[in-house]
Amino acid sequence: MEKKRAIFDIKLNAIQDTDNPTKKEVEFILHDFLVSHNNSIISKETALKTLHTLKDMPIVGKYYPVTYGGDDALGSHEVYLDKDRQTGESIIGLDTVPIGVFTEDAYITTIKDENGDDKEVVAGKGVLWASRFPNVVGLLKEWNENGIDIVSSMEILYDSYLFKDGVEEILSYVYEGHCILNSEERGDHQKVYPAYDVSKITKLVAQAVNQENIDKQLNDKEVHEVEKFKKVFELSHGDIRSRLYGKLDPTLGENEDSWISDVYDTHFIANLYSWDEENTYDKYFKFNYTKTETDVEIDFESKAEVFLTRNWEEVVPEAVQTQLNEKDQTISTLETQVNSLTETKNNIEVKFNSASEKVVDLTAKVAELEPFKSQFEAKQNEEKLVEKKEFYSKKFEALKAADKFESEEVQELVGKSIFETDEGKQAVLQLNSMLVDLVDSVTEAQLNEGVIREVSSKRENLIPASNDFESRFSL
Repeated sequence: MEKKRAIFDIKLNAIQDTDNPTKKEVEFILHDFLVSHNNSIISKETALKTLHTLKDMPIVGKYYPVTYGGDDALGSHEVYLDKDRQTGESIIGLDTVPIGVFTEDAYITTIKDENGDDKEVVAGKGVLWASRFPNVVGLLKEWNENGIDIVSSMEILYDSYLFKDGVEEILSYVYEGHCILNSEERGDHQKVYPAYDVSKITKLVAQAVNQENIDKQLNDKEVHEVEKFKKVFELSHGDIRSRLYGKLDPTLGENEDSWISDVYDTHFIANLYSWDEENTYDKYFKFNYTKTETDVEIDFESKAEVFLTRNWEEVVPEAVQTQLNEKDQTISTLETQVNSLTETKNNIEVKFNSASEKVVDLTAKVAELEPFKSQFEAKQNEEKLVEKKEFYSKKFEALKAADKFESEEVQELVGKSIFETDEGKQAVLQLNSMLVDLVDSVTEAQLNEGVIREVSSKRENLIPASNDFESRFSL
């Protein structure tokens, strides 16, 4: 089976100084054995088989340096669609660089959860190359000193999994890498939230605050983080801006450059300028764009030159402003009601269309089953007719009227008696009337031949209690 890539968000567990200035020791809690916020789970039994694959795996990151008017930051996994250099097939690329490595196998340890109970988790130890990436390590130290959770995310390759009740259980996997993520909102770079609540800092650099304070800070933030949890593949605002640059800049000339000033949900504003002697300009343009979970596409045909405007407005008196605010609130309420009604209407239309489709499907199925229904009913009627003929044949023979039973009239009535209709009920009544007449004839003949007396040895009521035809006249 082809291996698939999965990403699980966690947090940096420890970062410590060493005697070697070229590296910093780090420790991560990778995950527990419960369902994560992205509906994935790795059991303890599965993890035990894979702990050894963490050693020598890279610790990676994407560093964004300090820009004018902003702060430096880390990115995410920087996922993008790439192509295999040999086959040309689409593959997933990760635009990060190694900044460290795991030096030991992963291991299972026990921590205290937010309720003070013991919980088993998977953890791993490694080093960061501090002398090669001083800015990254410096940013991590700053976050530690400010009590900010340093979130990270393990990357795995897996080829066996099971879906049950909406949860994906990973059955067989190996570690592929580990990415330190942006841990707070810094300028245009949004924070990335963890998928596992148990992942938290337990050890810090020598100057960091103690464990008790860290645990309290983490416990105070966990609910908030869960509410704002983002999937790994969701592009942040900074990701979108960088991808827009990646699509826009290749279309510019040798002496042209760009600066994206504003980014909105469906369009952005770019300052395009040229220092070419034959074509010098400095203008602003609006471009429409669309985004997916991993990339953006610019509609270059929508390019339109724009300019920034500024107006002087009169100060509105407080009483008038209050009235305007009330009207705005009324308008907002009405818009909400209209949107709710529109949504209800759309839901009704969807349900109606679904019901119509089901009616059409059921009608088609009924038409398909109609021949079988007719065959079944014919067989049932045939069996009923046999039973009725046998029943009435015995009655007529007992009354010495077999010839009468074979008559066309009687046979026609027997045929009708199998149906639960007024005509069928009328046929049964006529047949029973014939039998009553035959009984009267037989009784009269017997009286003419003489009285026959039978002596019963039982002293019980010889007159039937029931008054129906079967009890009175059956032989």
